[in-house]
Amino acid sequence: MAGSNNKKNMNQNDVIDSAKAFFTSFGILFLVFLIALVGSAIFPPQQGGQATGEGGATANIDPANVFAQNCASCHGQNLEGIAAPALTNVGSTYSAEDIAKIIKEGKGGMPPGLLKKQPEIQAVAQWLAEHK
Repeated sequence: MAGSNNKKNMNQNDVIDSAKAFFTSFGILFLVFLIALVGSAIFPPQQGGQATGEGGATANIDPANVFAQNCASCHGQNLEGIAAPALTNVGSTYSAEDIAKIIKEGKGGMPPGLLKKQPEIQAVAQWLAEHK
């Protein structure tokens, strides 16, 4: 009888060891999954394969089209101003950096964040800064 009892204890230890190994592996995989999930929330993938570096990212963006779709309802198709200030000579008052900051943060009655993509913000800001 002593021999069969010893065999039973050895099998229970094997089950416990394999359960520990399973839950350790599961825990590691779950941790990797959480890190990937948080990383993708903080650093979302770029859409359309466009790089966000300086220079080339704004080259294939039509700032007049972005303006027409997002800004013209208040500032007018010809920058004449409707419910918001005219922008016909905004470049003589503000630099491209100042305009980009206003687009991001808003000013007066203009709410922040109307444009969300940095390349679009830079392209529209540069385009508006050229209107002097």
